[in-house]
Amino acid sequence: MRTVLLTAAAALALTGAAAAPAPTGPHHETLRTITPPSGAALDAEVDPAADRLYVSSSDGTAHHLTVYDTATGAAVGDPVPLPAPATVLALGPGGTLHLGLSTRIAVFDPATRTLTDDRVPVSGSVTLLAADPGQGRLYVGDQAAKSVTVYDTATGAAVGDPVVLPFHPAGLAVDTTRHTGYATYVGGAVENGTVVYRNVLNAVDGATGRLTGTIGLGTTALGSMGVTVDPTTRTGYVANLAAGTVSVVDLAAERITGTLPVPGNPKALAYDPGTATLYAAQTGTASVAVVDPAEGRVTETLPTGERPAALALDPEDHTLYAVAGGAVTQTVRRTPPEPTPEPTPTPTPTATGEPTPTATPTPTPTPTGGPTAEPTDTASPTPTSTTTASATATATGQPTPTAPTPTRPRDSTAPPETTSAQPPGATPGSTQGTGPGSAPDPLTGSAAGPALASTGGGRTFPLTLAAASFAALGGLAVVLARRRQRAEEEPAP
Repeated sequence: MRTVLLTAAAALALTGAAAAPAPTGPHHETLRTITPPSGAALDAEVDPAADRLYVSSSDGTAHHLTVYDTATGAAVGDPVPLPAPATVLALGPGGTLHLGLSTRIAVFDPATRTLTDDRVPVSGSVTLLAADPGQGRLYVGDQAAKSVTVYDTATGAAVGDPVVLPFHPAGLAVDTTRHTGYATYVGGAVENGTVVYRNVLNAVDGATGRLTGTIGLGTTALGSMGVTVDPTTRTGYVANLAAGTVSVVDLAAERITGTLPVPGNPKALAYDPGTATLYAAQTGTASVAVVDPAEGRVTETLPTGERPAALALDPEDHTLYAVAGGAVTQTVRRTPPEPTPEPTPTPTPTATGEPTPTATPTPTPTPTGGPTAEPTDTASPTPTSTTTASATATATGQPTPTAPTPTRPRDSTAPPETTSAQPPGATPGSTQGTGPGSAPDPLTGSAAGPALASTGGGRTFPLTLAAASFAALGGLAVVLARRRQRAEEEPAP
């Protein structure tokens, strides 16, 4: 009994394990953590066309740029020495990489692996970079000058005058479809004896370098920081660090249309238009929040290193790179395959639901030998009978089996039987007429003829009936013989 119970418990455990539900929706999987060969990671940029990841790093004295294969995470070539820490990176036309080196912008050519320093001189300090490869524009946020300047990537010359802001820019992104840059800033001012914070999103035209719009985002302290754009719907997302929210902005109407709750001090943002997914770096919880803007909620939390400060997205492979804790965490979005539909079992029809099949009646064969001939008086007389098909055949339409010819035991009370002469034309073995050797059947009233056919239920009843018929025939013969004898003994009148 103990063995049976243990076997049953094991079967139930296996059944429960097999029934555990698999992920039914999109989810993210951490592929690897990429650590620079020396120093801590400062920023990262991805080139989807070349499957390359660029990571800048510094240990305080030595500064490098390392190229990685996005498929394997392995370094491609040796790290490239840099003259200064590259705090920000941006991918330009033709896969060229722009590096912000504090007071200047350098360019790295991945084909020749050469670095051109002082490609774009900046009067101040470079803190933000955003590129529009299709238009050949580079947007530069200058913290010291409190400005945003647009540069031509082909010539390195400024496009128009810098856009000067009341406070230094805190976030920068580009709508590459409409060739417009968006920069945020947050600043405080004393109004009527009260400190008021202003959070603003500014639009800068890439063709002219001019300010084309200003959108107020509220008065939260330490508010508007990171920004990203959905070019398909012309929607902007702005992270409000202290408020723990992300503002949803209609860029065409220049107004806020919603607020997404994102705890953990969100800062850097990235948006994947292919999956309509928003990513927010949570600087207070060492993680990245995965946000569904349509549902208005955080659907996943991806662990990273401490204080994630920058995000890079590969929209082709739906892969996110988060710079945190001096390393880069690579995470990919997975979508489970569609389940294979199980075949629908065919219901078994019930007995009442199926039409009753109609049996095809079997025609009764025509007897060929006529009445059965009188049995011959032998040591073991065996009457010959031709079995006919029963009119009461079963409903299945199967032919009724023919009963074997019964062997009648000799009746000790019956006189010897005589054989009638065969008239001309009679079938051998048959008997014509109703003479002394042919008596009426006690059941049918006709002369003894062919044996009864079997009804398909067995041979007991036909054999018994045949024996009774022969017994009656013998008794009748005795009676007729006695009557004939008395008639001969009585004198004629």
